[in-house]
Amino acid sequence: MDISYLLFLQKIRETAPEWFNSFMMLITDTAGGIFILLIPMIVFFCIDKKRGKFIWFSLAIASVINVFIKNIFCVYRPWIRSGLIKPASGAIEGAGDYSFPSSHTQGSASAFGAVAFVYRKRKLLSIICICLVLLVAFSRNYLGVHTPQDVLAGMLIAVAGIFFAYIIQSKIESSEKNRRTFYRTAVIVIIAALIFVCTKNYPIDYDANGNILYDPLHSIASFASKAGLAIGFLTAWILEEKYIAFSTDNLSTKNRIIRLLVGIVLFFISAILAAGVSSLLPIAWMSAFAQNALMYFCINFFGPLIFSKIESRR
Repeated sequence: MDISYLLFLQKIRETAPEWFNSFMMLITDTAGGIFILLIPMIVFFCIDKKRGKFIWFSLAIASVINVFIKNIFCVYRPWIRSGLIKPASGAIEGAGDYSFPSSHTQGSASAFGAVAFVYRKRKLLSIICICLVLLVAFSRNYLGVHTPQDVLAGMLIAVAGIFFAYIIQSKIESSEKNRRTFYRTAVIVIIAALIFVCTKNYPIDYDANGNILYDPLHSIASFASKAGLAIGFLTAWILEEKYIAFSTDNLSTKNRIIRLLVGIVLFFISAILAAGVSSLLPIAWMSAFAQNALMYFCINFFGPLIFSKIESRR
């Protein structure tokens, strides 16, 4: 049934006006891509530190769970399962690991879903966020890169991440001891999961010409990148709380704009530096882990440090 549904959408895509297909690509690349990383950063730096941390927690937790499940079930992408599926060429470039669950859907549901949750009293904002999540989920089906069960599972994992983030934040917010305990526990669990992912046996299947249908090393690197994101953020968070403790209270509009600009510049500088350093590592999963760990540590530690230095001089 899932393949039949994708074939139905494929026929629509093949006859749809180009502007609509481009719109679906825009949705999947922005609302399901870079926005899910910029949103928690902007809220954390410029609007509300506590709510920003919550969004980061929900995104990091769900991302690790999502890709861990990918590596457990090892479900092939739709076009591998059926030669009739012809995904959109632009979308296939970002579909580099196993299919179930959908990372784009989970990421958008974690980021926009967390925003909808923490700002639930603002009904219009919450409705817009939920609509964006649903659009991303549909775009993954429409573009032929995920089945309905992939996107449904991605959304459920995001909901679980939001729930866990709520429980965790309520337990650690006012206790440094609880924060340290949570940090140590989280890092140990993530490293243990990374070791498991790197050492487990994966299915290896071949096409009629003897070519491997899918190389599981791609999915191992994908999990390593999420593990790096989570550990990089958590390490920055625990150190920032202890040594910097910046605040978003009573920020002027000018300071919010400065923080936004500094944050965006830092985001791209960190991405470039992390990519350069990680490229020196010879093993793909190590490189992926190091790249995200360095990038998200730099963003979430040095960003607040720079803000504090600039604002203290004023």
